[in-house]
Amino acid sequence: MESESRSRNGAQEHQQVIVVGAGPIGLTAALWLADAGIHTTVVEKATEPGDQPRAISLQDESFRTFDRLGIADALKAESLLDTGSRYLGLGGTLLAEAKPVPSRIGHPAKTQFDQPILEQLLFDRAVQHTHLNFMLGTEAIGLSQDTDGVTLEVSSSDGTRTLSAPWLIGADGGRSFTRSALGIKLEGTTQPQRWIVIDLLNEQVERDPFAEFHCDGKRPYVLVPGINGRLRLEYMLFDNEDADAMTTPDKIRELVRAFRTELADEDVRRAAVYVAHQRIAENYRSGRAFLVGDAAHLMPPFAGQGLNAGIRDAGNIAWKLIDAIKGGATDRLLNSYNTERRTHGAQMVKVSQRIGAVVMATHPVGTRVRDKLVRLLRKAPAVHNYLANMRFISPPDYSDGVAAPLEGGSPLPEVPVGRALSQPQVRPLKKDLIHSAATGLDDYLGPGWAVIGIGAEAEPENLSPYFTALGAARVHLHGSTESAAPRGGQNVTHVVETEPSLTRGHHGEPVYVLVRPDRYVAAVFTAAQQAEVVDHLRTFIDDRSRSARGKTA
Repeated sequence: MESESRSRNGAQEHQQVIVVGAGPIGLTAALWLADAGIHTTVVEKATEPGDQPRAISLQDESFRTFDRLGIADALKAESLLDTGSRYLGLGGTLLAEAKPVPSRIGHPAKTQFDQPILEQLLFDRAVQHTHLNFMLGTEAIGLSQDTDGVTLEVSSSDGTRTLSAPWLIGADGGRSFTRSALGIKLEGTTQPQRWIVIDLLNEQVERDPFAEFHCDGKRPYVLVPGINGRLRLEYMLFDNEDADAMTTPDKIRELVRAFRTELADEDVRRAAVYVAHQRIAENYRSGRAFLVGDAAHLMPPFAGQGLNAGIRDAGNIAWKLIDAIKGGATDRLLNSYNTERRTHGAQMVKVSQRIGAVVMATHPVGTRVRDKLVRLLRKAPAVHNYLANMRFISPPDYSDGVAAPLEGGSPLPEVPVGRALSQPQVRPLKKDLIHSAATGLDDYLGPGWAVIGIGAEAEPENLSPYFTALGAARVHLHGSTESAAPRGGQNVTHVVETEPSLTRGHHGEPVYVLVRPDRYVAAVFTAAQQAEVVDHLRTFIDDRSRSARGKTA
């Protein structure tokens, strides 16, 4: 098929960011940028969206990102929402049942989804986007950069051409051309065990919404239910088993016989053997180029973190590049991408590796000891809660990144700096009357920075001009309708929580919450503390050099 350049505005003469790779991570980054008016070019070898059901688990934070991209509801309609995990030991004995604590951010904490559906939703948005140039059937073959930008040589059926842009994002998977071209090494190992993944259709048995990890000590396997007849089965292979032989129709029927006594050929959506890696790039940034997703980290599937980590990568670097293009961004802001995302990515690689070691154990003595130890530990309330609530999947903490924590801690205990902002249900407030249905707070924060004022006197005129230079949306959050008459200028949105959440811990003087574009809390401060906050944040984005450049962005 001939290469295509698909966008509403045709070929793009002035791209500001090039994204290499149009998988779910690359398209998430590209759409985030394009929605902000950034001229973005996506280079992709394939000519259509992926149709392989690789990743299967989504977290609430990923849905938060998809919500801002306008595809969350459509994806939820095709997903098994609010799921958990079960771990079964020898003889099928239940060792642990785990379900994440209820989400604070307004979406199901854990969901089983279908990756081809996600890719199609992202693809459909991308090909229609005014600010996005989609170059399909095009392969990146050369990469160089200098202090001013990046040059990418690409090849298609039309020949070779050269693209240039100030910034580049490499989202081209585990065998990343971008990573190799930048000379960035992968650190880590590859697990020796191979697995076969079998995706089935037309499943008739209705199952509980739990992924099941069968650690039977013989042939460990994983069962993950979906909706609309989808079912995933994964089996560990032994050293003497040939990958090609194990994926023949007869062998697949033998493996799944316990679940399907009759299996039609058309019911097998995919059967493939894979080897899991536990590797991470030594650096996520090289000059004006950045790595995201599998190009930056490869992890075993047991914690369901690979795609979710990639979605976090995409949002994190996208908003920082938007601020860089607007002007005033320092090198410290761009370096914070590596600090924030590589730290958490490395944590998730380790968690995935540890869960895999438990699941894949086959030694007769070791598996018996494992089962006894898990049952014993579960008797301790703290350990039981840790396992049952999946607290081993720790969310990111960016307090050492683009954040301004104050000495003595946050003046609002319910809102920790460096963590994802909770999303309460709110209603707009006008003249002491509540109008319309409740929605999530995100609907009022806008796509960029936001300042939330809490307290009767949290008025915008008390804020530094720095926040205006950031382009921060202004939201006044009220805990109740009492004494909640809207005040302030026309650029302030007043909303009231349906149930006390962010306002629950507020007492005394007004408090302001500065929210980053990725919905992480950058600062919580009083009017008297804002000078300290501004001084710190100027080391990331200096408003004094933004105005001149921002007008031309």
